[in-house]
Amino acid sequence: MSAFKPIILTAIPVAFSEDGSVSIEGNTAILRKCAQSGVDGAFVLGTTGEFPSLSEDERRALTRLSLDVLSNKRVVVHVGAASIYEVERLIALARAEGAKEVAAITPYFLPATDDALKQFYARISEVSDGLGVFVYIFKDRTGVTVSPQLMAELAKLPNIVGVKISGESLETVGEYRKLLPPDFLVLTGSDREIGRLDQVGANGVISGIASVYPEPFVSMAEAVANGVTDRASLQEDVNATVDGLLGDIERLKTGLRLQGIPAGHARMAVGRPDAATMALIEGLNARFGRPVA
Repeated sequence: MSAFKPIILTAIPVAFSEDGSVSIEGNTAILRKCAQSGVDGAFVLGTTGEFPSLSEDERRALTRLSLDVLSNKRVVVHVGAASIYEVERLIALARAEGAKEVAAITPYFLPATDDALKQFYARISEVSDGLGVFVYIFKDRTGVTVSPQLMAELAKLPNIVGVKISGESLETVGEYRKLLPPDFLVLTGSDREIGRLDQVGANGVISGIASVYPEPFVSMAEAVANGVTDRASLQEDVNATVDGLLGDIERLKTGLRLQGIPAGHARMAVGRPDAATMALIEGLNARFGRPVA
């Protein structure tokens, strides 16, 4: 039996009502689905959670709700923002609500030098005693590059325990892994690669798609842990959900609504699925959809 089992953290979407306000009913249902699945935990208020559109009060309320509903799961609360001033406030809010682990995306919109990034995460490290902190790298969304060499320096800071790397190939993730301590957690947003993580030493995935259809990812993680070598059919299931939902927020919410979860629509300006995409998601739902108990 393999000693390695990939970690699966679900990137949780945020449900909104028709008027655009946060829906407690919808968010409770999304979180309950996560709680009832076989994933290890959740990554809340991140990119899939449309964090730039949320107020501090909304982030506080959703943090509290997530920790309450997912009391039996690992919960990483994203506290990222464009300025360290905002991040410090969000860390304090997350701590006050009982969070044990947080993540902070790099600054975004304006360019950031390596020295500025070092100062940014050094300050996060200083104010995060008692918390585990994940650096969140997503160059395609932020425009900011964190090289493997810079990440290795950031990993030396107190309280920095891991990194989430999105938008990069598994081979690139492996370049980060080579320079990081063995006990440092390396998580990728490329959930398609969950069956290959051990090839580069990555520890797990953070998957928005698993918030809708977790079973293909859970099955693959169990197969890896059990040393199953013929995983072609499991990979086909993973590929089907990844190719169908694409991590697109409206597609994710469509899949949730088809399972009876009032996920609403995106608050941010993204397009809604056309008829062909709706038919594709309905087909996925027929295969992988499960009602929330």
